[in-house]
Amino acid sequence: MYLKERLARGERLLGGGIYSGSPEIVEYACRGLDWLWLDAQHSHADWQGLIHVVRAAHWIGVPVLVRTWTHDGGTIERLLDTGAEGIIVPMVDTPEQARSIIEHCYYPPQGRRSFGAVRPERIEPDLNEWNRRIVTVLQVETPEGVRNAEAIARVPGVDALHVGGRDLALHLGRAATEYTMAEVVKEELAEVASACRRAGKAAAVIAFTPEILADCLGQGYTLICAGMDVDRLAEDYRRMREAFQTMRKD
Repeated sequence: MYLKERLARGERLLGGGIYSGSPEIVEYACRGLDWLWLDAQHSHADWQGLIHVVRAAHWIGVPVLVRTWTHDGGTIERLLDTGAEGIIVPMVDTPEQARSIIEHCYYPPQGRRSFGAVRPERIEPDLNEWNRRIVTVLQVETPEGVRNAEAIARVPGVDALHVGGRDLALHLGRAATEYTMAEVVKEELAEVASACRRAGKAAAVIAFTPEILADCLGQGYTLICAGMDVDRLAEDYRRMREAFQTMRKD
């Protein structure tokens, strides 16, 4: 079953974030996850690096969504041409922006995505099948986006809205970290989850700890990213370092 279908069924899905651009991390650490977030907005991966991560994800059977850095249709199409299962698009504030983005995610007649990439055709030659499986996640990261969340979610072709909690907090003039974000923008998180529920679309969020995960699931979030690989690695090393320092004092 495609990730898109699982989202539409309301399944709760846990994914991992790939910031490092490392296919090895995908192969060694990501088996068993429901999906992957491949970051191309704030990381420094080149095109070949992105493709290798998508290849690794395809190899282990985990669908991967690429987070773009732009609303530009040509860039969105090229990122999807890696063979990724879908796209995550930042800073979507209005349904008009959403419609412009969505038309580049689907082949005609549903959209205007251009045909010609080799990798998607090798994975699935039926373009109609790609239209049935592509996942589109739009990020709500400003107060305007929160206000328009339901209208954005109702745009045909949108599968989920993701609340960018750190950016949203910045726009609201509030300080937040990965650990405090869920509390700092708790009301806004609940508002977007409710908007998605009314529109019949999935709500997505990053949950860095089990406690945040429980809160987000309770609010109705179903597409969960458990944080970026580099964050998880830093957290694990921090715990080991603190344990070592305690043991060294004994």
